[in-house]
Amino acid sequence: MKSRIDELRNEPGIVKLFTLFKGKYESFGSVKGTVALTGFTDGELDAIAGLIGETRDQLRSKNRLPLRAFEKGLDGTVFAGIPLLSLMEDILGETLVTKKEAAEQGVEAEQAFLLSMQEEFPELDFWWARLGSKSPDTRWIWSLYRQREKELAEACTQVGRAFLALPEPGEYVRIPLFAQRITGNPHSFDPQQTAGRLLVHCLYADQVRRGLTEDPPPRGSEALNELFSEYGLLRDDLWSFITCQGLLADNDQGVHPVWQAAVETQTVMNVPFKEVVKVTAARPAHGRRVWIVENSSVCSTLCDSCPDAPVICTHGQIRTSGWVLLDLLAAGGSILYYSGDLDPEGLVMAQRLKTRYRDQLVFWRMDAESYAATMSDEDITARLPQLGLVHDAGLAEAAAAMQKYQKAGYQEGLIDQLTADIREN
Repeated sequence: MKSRIDELRNEPGIVKLFTLFKGKYESFGSVKGTVALTGFTDGELDAIAGLIGETRDQLRSKNRLPLRAFEKGLDGTVFAGIPLLSLMEDILGETLVTKKEAAEQGVEAEQAFLLSMQEEFPELDFWWARLGSKSPDTRWIWSLYRQREKELAEACTQVGRAFLALPEPGEYVRIPLFAQRITGNPHSFDPQQTAGRLLVHCLYADQVRRGLTEDPPPRGSEALNELFSEYGLLRDDLWSFITCQGLLADNDQGVHPVWQAAVETQTVMNVPFKEVVKVTAARPAHGRRVWIVENSSVCSTLCDSCPDAPVICTHGQIRTSGWVLLDLLAAGGSILYYSGDLDPEGLVMAQRLKTRYRDQLVFWRMDAESYAATMSDEDITARLPQLGLVHDAGLAEAAAAMQKYQKAGYQEGLIDQLTADIREN
């Protein structure tokens, strides 16, 4: 029998036919269905016809061959009594599985993979659970699993070790040095590396678990900087800076002399993240209020008009250095007054600040009246869906007006009112 099977393996027409049969079996889950004979040469059809007792012309005229008819045609041959499935596996040299069986086996393999990771790093249960949920943000990870499972397993192991070795609160380390310590390669956690992308996803999953975000995974340099800084990891500690005046900061020796000198000389400082993380506390030089604006020209004007006032400029979306400084100010009991552009992005940032600092954050000229006073001709229709993230009652009137008029408002139009507010307080 083996010699006859070997003969069939050497017949291109038989192998070609059984390959088509294989597709039908995988789809239907049993030996049934019909395959087309279009594309078979005369020689290939001769081999098939000779095996089941028909002629080439008969096969050509029908141009289709049911799997069960082929199996019945084997009754008068040496292969009588051998199930077609067994014969297909012998000829093709593989065990055939249906698509349903393959899917079930795939699920079992995925579960085994997650179980092995969970056994090695039980502290990361939140991450394995998110991977197991097959949420949209995990699709690229499962795609990598199907293509390069070993690489994924190795990278997950690196991330597990990294998560367990994160710096203590208040401590910071540059990512290349951290990667060198964990993996022996300073580039392991670079953004384009598998382990780097997985580390971002792991930290993001931890943020979701702790209820700190409902957003999709971060993208963009500043968003990644902010995420990493939450865990004591630094990507760029010079470019991320915050502008301020009228603030004092402490280090381990007491009041920081540079911040003290800036207050005494009424100097505006651009403080990079590299320096912000060196201070242990921050506070206004006078009073408890800190005035925070988004726009640099507005900030510069306020600093000219009120040189002693505690003023901060975020330069648009708040960078990592800004979050660290604001956290220090809030921890010291400061009251934060925030005024941003009256557009969807400005309201979203105001909402984010309110969520983070609660009663210590005051919306400053972020109402419907201020919006009407600063409204421009810029159409923001395409950006309005962002207002779905705004839910604080203090922003509701401005958001409603924005939905109605669909125009952006800019805080340059409020400079006189902002100046007056600071002087009065």
